[in-house]
Amino acid sequence: MKPITVITLDDHHLVRQGIRSLLADKPDIKLVGEGSAGEHLLVLVQQHQPDVVLLDIGMPQKEAVDTSAYPDNTFRVLPAIARLRNQYPDTHVIIVSQYQSQAIIEGAMELGVQGYLLKDDALSMQLANAIRAVYWGGLYFSPEIERQLTSGHSRNPQDAVLSSRQKEILQALANNPNLSYPQIAKRLGISEHTFNNHLRKIYERLEVSNKLEALLNALRIGLVSFERINDTHQKLP
Repeated sequence: MKPITVITLDDHHLVRQGIRSLLADKPDIKLVGEGSAGEHLLVLVQQHQPDVVLLDIGMPQKEAVDTSAYPDNTFRVLPAIARLRNQYPDTHVIIVSQYQSQAIIEGAMELGVQGYLLKDDALSMQLANAIRAVYWGGLYFSPEIERQLTSGHSRNPQDAVLSSRQKEILQALANNPNLSYPQIAKRLGISEHTFNNHLRKIYERLEVSNKLEALLNALRIGLVSFERINDTHQKLP
């Protein structure tokens, strides 16, 4: 089976080295490229056509520039993600950052970013599973980011019109992004036809058109949470 290909962009050498180390023993994941500035993003994606991009948001736009000539050398992450999603819609994006800006988090989600991980001790336990989850069409957020997304959002009235079975289906989709719909239906003990009928009604009631939009909406209003399996005890340097 072809490994999941990944590129990482971060201006800190030790972080890139740490990510390289964390993924080195994962046979199903292959790091194929690294960059240290925003200008490298589209170049690396064009060169490697990766499945997943790990993207820092606090790096410079240009590498080793004369700051007097470029007084504002800030990487503008949201426009860059928009360009990436437009030109390479099959490439999935995970933000890996120390920052928790609400505007960046929500703006990134609106652009289709499927993961947001904080640079903390838990990153070593989350990274590989986050890559796998978004590759299979799921979502993955650090617990702090998930809490930030759901805090201050009251339960949507749409919550009341979702049946317990439909909420169970949403949670199963969140927890098992690598499983097909027939496989999830079997786990839930229902037919594929019944599963698809429930999914169609979920889309209608959440006013969305696909699984990713449904999960993003459900996360925002607190209908789902995300299981996380600690698969390594390595630490970033």
